[in-house]
Order: sequence, then C-alpha cells, then structure tokens
Amino acid sequence: MGPHPGDGWVGVPAVPSGYVRRPRLLQLLDHSDGCPLVLVSAPAGTGKTALVADWVAAAEEQGRTAWITFDGAEAVLWPGLIGCLESLGVAIPPETVRRDERPLDRRVRRAVAEAVYVHPAPLTVVVDGYDLLSADVADDLDFLLRHTGGHLRLVMVTRADPVLPLYRYRLDDTIVEVRMSDLAFTDEEAAELTKRAGLTLTPESVRSLNLRTKGWAAGLRFGAQLLRMRQDPDRAVAEIVGDTGNIAEYLVGEVLAAQSPDVRALLLATSVPDTIQQGLAEALAGPTAERTLSLLTRDNVLIEPVSGHPGCYRYHPLFRDLLRAVLAYESPDEMRRLQRTAAEWYARDGQVTASVGHFVAIEAWEEAAAEVVDDLAVGQMLLDDSTSALTLSLRSIPAELEDPASTVVRATLALGAGDTIGFTSELARVRTVPAEPSGSHPWATNVAVRVLEAVGAQSSEDPSEAMSLATAAEQALEAPGDGPAGSSRPELTSLVLLSKGIAALRLGRLGTADAMFKSGVAAATSAGAEIILVECLGYQAVIACCRGKLSRAVRLGDRAIGAAERIGVNAADRTAAARIARGWVEMERYDLRAAADHVQSVERLGLPPRDHVPHAFLALIRARLQVAHGDRLGAASGLEQAATEVGDECGWLGQQVRIELAHVRVAAGEPAAMAEVEGLADQPEAARVVALAQMQLGDSDAADAAMSTVLSKRAAVPIQVSGWLVECARRLHDGPSARAHAALHRALTLASQERVRRPFHEAPAVVRQLLVRDRQLSAEHAWLFEISTGPSRSLSAPAGPPAPVLEELTQKEREVLGHLANLLTTEEIASVMYISVNTVRTHVRNILRKLGVSRRNDAVRRARELGLVAQ
Repeated sequence: MGPHPGDGWVGVPAVPSGYVRRPRLLQLLDHSDGCPLVLVSAPAGTGKTALVADWVAAAEEQGRTAWITFDGAEAVLWPGLIGCLESLGVAIPPETVRRDERPLDRRVRRAVAEAVYVHPAPLTVVVDGYDLLSADVADDLDFLLRHTGGHLRLVMVTRADPVLPLYRYRLDDTIVEVRMSDLAFTDEEAAELTKRAGLTLTPESVRSLNLRTKGWAAGLRFGAQLLRMRQDPDRAVAEIVGDTGNIAEYLVGEVLAAQSPDVRALLLATSVPDTIQQGLAEALAGPTAERTLSLLTRDNVLIEPVSGHPGCYRYHPLFRDLLRAVLAYESPDEMRRLQRTAAEWYARDGQVTASVGHFVAIEAWEEAAAEVVDDLAVGQMLLDDSTSALTLSLRSIPAELEDPASTVVRATLALGAGDTIGFTSELARVRTVPAEPSGSHPWATNVAVRVLEAVGAQSSEDPSEAMSLATAAEQALEAPGDGPAGSSRPELTSLVLLSKGIAALRLGRLGTADAMFKSGVAAATSAGAEIILVECLGYQAVIACCRGKLSRAVRLGDRAIGAAERIGVNAADRTAAARIARGWVEMERYDLRAAADHVQSVERLGLPPRDHVPHAFLALIRARLQVAHGDRLGAASGLEQAATEVGDECGWLGQQVRIELAHVRVAAGEPAAMAEVEGLADQPEAARVVALAQMQLGDSDAADAAMSTVLSKRAAVPIQVSGWLVECARRLHDGPSARAHAALHRALTLASQERVRRPFHEAPAVVRQLLVRDRQLSAEHAWLFEISTGPSRSLSAPAGPPAPVLEELTQKEREVLGHLANLLTTEEIASVMYISVNTVRTHVRNILRKLGVSRRNDAVRRARELGLVAQ
C-alpha cells in the first residue's frame, strides 16, 4: 500500500488480526454485480474497511479492482480516482483532471466516461474514507456512474452518506447498501470475535455483551480486552460502559472530536434522555435540534432513527454513556438543568415513568413523587413487577421525606412488596399530613390513598370493612376533581373492582362478586392490565365452581391461565384462583391425579398467609382428595387448621370450611358434628350435613326438612346430586323400590350435565351397588365409570380384541376386583374381606400391574372387557 501523490493511499489494506469473516455480508457484496454503486456507510469502528478488504481479497477479479484510501478533510477525489482507473488500464486523456474540487468541464467528464465505457472489462474502484459533501463533485461522479455502460462499479466506504441522488439508485435497483444495522455483529459472530481475542464467555454473557455494544465491532473488541483481564469475565460484562477506558478514548478521538462546537453542544444536550422524541430535542437544544439530528444520522455519528417512530432518535448506548459523562464533568449545573427540563417535558407529555426517572436522577424526590400521585400512577406501580423502571427509580426514596406524595409512594412500594407493616405505617402517616400547595394535588392524593386502602384490604380479617373501603375507593374515582376522571385510569378501576369482588366473595355474595369480577375484566382489558384480567377471570371460575357450573369454570380458568402464560413468568402467581378452580372441577369429576396436580401447582406459588380466599378453597380440595384416598382423619385435621387460619371474621368463607369439616365428620359416623352448622341450614351445603346426620339419628321429619333445601333448584348441581343419592339410600333402607331407582335416576340425570362423579364415589355402598347391578342404567351413564380426559388428551382408539392379561390374577385379587367394580372404597373392601387397608392397597397395586393400567376405573373397564367381572 503506497501513497498517491497529494491524494491518498493506493492499495488494498491488510485484514486486521482477529478479523472474523462474515459470510452473510460477503454474500451481500457479491450480489452487487451489475450495480454501479456500492455504499458501505456506517460510523467509526464498525468494521467497514476490514469487510470490504476481505471481499476484495477473495474476489476472482482482483486484477480489475483498485483501492484508494483518503485521510483528511482536504482530500480531493478526482486525482486519486483517475489514478485508480489508469492503474487498471483505462486510457484517460491527459490534461483532464483538476487538483481541486471545482466541477469538471462537461467535455472532460464525458471524455473520462467514454474512456471507461470502451474499456474491454468491468472495473471496480474502492474509495475509502472520502466524505462526498460537494454537490458539484457528486454531480460529476453521478454522471460518470450513469454513462459508463455498466463497466464501472464504485465502492464507497464512508462514515457519511454521499450527496448523490441515492433515492434514484434505489428506485432503479442499481445500488447495494451496507449500513450499521447490517454491520452489527450477531451473537454468533460476537462469540467468534471474543474467542479470537482469547476470551471464553458463556452464550448468555456473549448475548449480554453484544446487547450492550449493539454489535459494534470496536465496542466488542475493547470489551473483550477489558474482560480478559477480569477474574470472572462473565460477571464483569455489566462493567462495559462507554465513559471510561479505551472505549471512551476511541469515541472521543474518532467521533466527538470530529464535530463542530455547535454539533458537539447539541450531542451533549440531547444525550440526557434515553430516546430523543419529537419536541424534546428542541426543548433541550433549541429550535434547529431536530433538523441537525436528522442530518447527523446521515453522517453516522452513532445515532439512529427509532424504527416506527418518525422524528425520534437514539444514541448508541456506549456513545450515550460517553456524552453524559462529558456533560457531567464539564457542566454539572447544565446537566441538572437539562435533567429537569426533560423531566418537566415528559410530565407535560404524560410520560410519568420517564419524567420520574429524570427527577430522580437529580434527586428531586418530592417532584418525582408528586408526579406519580398527580398522574395516579400508583396503580401502574402496583401492577408492574419489582423490576419495572418506575419501581426501580423510586425504591430509594428517602424515608425522612414527609410530604403526602412521598408518603403515598412509600406506601405503594411497601404494598407491592408485601410489607404489610410498612404499608400500614406509611398509610397512617399520609392520613395525618396535610397536603402542601407545592406538592401533589389533594384530590389525587385522596384517590391514591383510597385505592391503596381498598387493595390492601384484600387480605384484611374483616371482609365487611374491605367492602366498605372498596366502595369508598370507587366513589373517590367517580367524584369530580381537578385531576383525570376515573375512566381515564381504568387500571385503578380494575384494581378497585377486583378488591370489591374479593370482599363480596368472602361475604358469600356470589352474584355481586361475579358482577364485580366481570366489570373488572372489562376495565382490565381497557387498561391493558392483564394481571388483573387473570385474577378476575380466576375468581369468576371459582364462583362458577361454587355454583356447580363446572364447564364454565373450566373455560374461565383456562382463559385466565392462558392469559398469564402470554404475559410471562411474572404473572404466574396471579393464577392461583384459576388453578384452584381447575382443581375443584377435576375433583368433582373425580380425576384425582389431575386435581392433585392443580393443588400442587398452587402450593408451588407460595401464597401469602393472609390471602384468605385461595387458602380456604385449597383446604376444601385437599380435604376431598384425602377423603377420596380414605384419610378422613387427615381431612378433618386439615380443615380444622384452615378454619382456625381463616377465622370467624371471614364470614361466608369461614362457613364453607366449617361446613366441609362437619360433612367429613358426619360422613365418618359422627352425627353430633352437625351442631357446628345447624345455624346455617338455610345453605344447601349445610342442609346436606344436617340431613345426613338426622338420618343417622333416625329423625325422618328433621331429615325431610333439611332435604327440601338440599334438593331445591338454588342448590348447586353437585349438592343436588348428593342429596338425591342420600334420598336413594333412605329408600333402600326398606329394600329396593321404584322410588329408590327414581332418586338414583334423578341424580344421574343431573350429574350427566357436568360429568359430576364425586358424589357417587362418596355415596353409601348400597347406592353404588344398586347402580352397578342396574345394567341398563349403567349403560346409559357409562361416563360415570370413566375418568374425564378433557380436550387436551387424545381420544381412545376404537375398541378391538382385548389384549391378554399380563399375569394371572389370584383368587383374592379377583375378589378385590369385584368389589372395585361395585364402587366400594378401600376401607369398605377391607371391612367386607376382613383384611387390613394396607393389604387391600397391595392387592389393588397388583391388579393394576397385571392388567397393564394405572387407575382403578381403567382396571374395572379392562376387567369387563376380559370377562373377569360381570358387565
């Protein structure tokens, strides 16, 4: 590589050591055949020259390619360009080229074009480092490219777009462009670069480093040098910044120092925000700022337009680091002024998160808190996770600030973090501090406090108080004030509706609760608050379970869980109600394994102890599972503990736990346990317990009175089914009868609508035996003997000849199998056969293994196919 007199250096530069070949970009350049112009335009340090040098070195037509590198603002294009053409054998007429940038004479430029045109082979000239800023030179060069008959391909490697009519080349499809976005390293290329630099990083660390540098080649190289000196380079990736070390020196020398004083001042002023929006640039740097920024994107000063947002720009993160560091060092007061200007601009534009971030940057905590409260952004803080920008900005707010807005913000942070004590303390402080004229508006402060009280009361001991607080918050949102109306903050409305719905559910007002949750879904949808949507749908599913509408519960629960999965992992803990509802449904349909899976998924969420609703319903499902497995004692013990934890103050919710406990005990032969719920006999669930106990005590009249409530249409379907089975048992007490069959038929008809199976498994043995012996009734309701598979599991294959038994059953195993077919429980089989429960379980395990199935119902069905038990 040598000098060309007065103009530049001629020759293809060597590819630097550690260079990473990039086939995707080489292929892009290969597609430039037939294009007169190849433009490689990008900022300093992006690997432009190395890429083109690699491409030229690998090209087959190396003998028809010339390269000239310019260095300095005074460079003159034409002597160097003409020299390259002459070196390639083009016969340029003598005395045709000036030594300055004045326009060429028309006769001269035509002569140059004709000389290239008549050359027998296509030629390529690479011009590196020349900034084509003269319109006259651009006009001459454009003429040359358009009048050489496709014999000349000019490759311009530059930091600034040439003032050629690029739009026309794009329209004619006669240009290949390689931009900064193309030159940005992929993660795979970045991994190869760090490897060649002698650095070993995990794929995650490479991705993080590449993200911080945005694929900038120089940033990656300097970053690799820094990390190579660290003991734990993977952890040190976060240290890669642009305001210190080699990266800062490179940016200062290659980018910042090349700018005029006015442009430098604009760069520093507009580095304060992360994204420069329309209007903000003018507020920070004057009326011509936006136009200057637009021009700088053509000059590749590590600034780029934001895709999809016209008029918005963003600096390269490392360059932004440098600019901010220079501004803070040279003019700290100016930095504070610009931060405040940005904060106030964002506040006027309604961008609370950005506004708060800039106020916090200058430790203007009271202004930041006032912005949150005045904008009613407490709802946003409660809905965001702990890593959101707004929460992270405010979490260090000083505890000694006593203004109302700061106190409200601290209360919101405490509530979001589950700090009940801190929340209560801060809320008490804000109630006693009068609003100051310089702080937040009193109306906004009142609304924020009311909403916080309502949300905080979701876990209070007194559901009536929670309902009052939610109602007060609702009224505060609807009251006229000098701030935004409640409808403009639908996330606050959705939070209050959720709180009010939970309070109504705890009070047993299922209709009101369902209406609140339905409205909450609408408000959450309007606000884009999918977390609230998940919770409201989940609670609607729980209410559907309480009403016996299992199919509706499945639809709502699945919709809630699906919405949570779309949001991501941060919404997982909001699915408790939906998963409880799904577990409830599977329990009623007697798919014990699926029910247990849902219970375990809720337990893994780690529910707060004061979250009464999910804890209470979870206790009910656990108890039913334990009963299904013959552990009535464990079920009763768990319900006793749940009743203590829920407490009497929780109204209807506590009643449901006590009713379930009484039912377990009465079903176990303790009729005296009905005393716990006799005062609740107007509820069908409690009336069922009373009826069953009175039957055990022989009081038919009292049993009949209770049964009228159990069998009423206001009772949920599973309760009605259970009631008709109790009625069937009563009639069978005097022997088989038409009335017993009618009661059983009524139970089956009701149960078939929602595939309710649990009451049949828990019914007295005489009822189950009647059902099994009635072949016509069993055939009509074959669904009862199957486990509900649900739509997500495959359908059974068409029935074919039954496969043989894997191993012959013993006589005892056949006897146990017969009892299973008659729907006897483990305890009942042990009693009939005079063996222990553990022995029965051993026989059952052997039966399942020998028949090649995993469930009792499948074993009975398989046995019938094989003729081992009667149909």
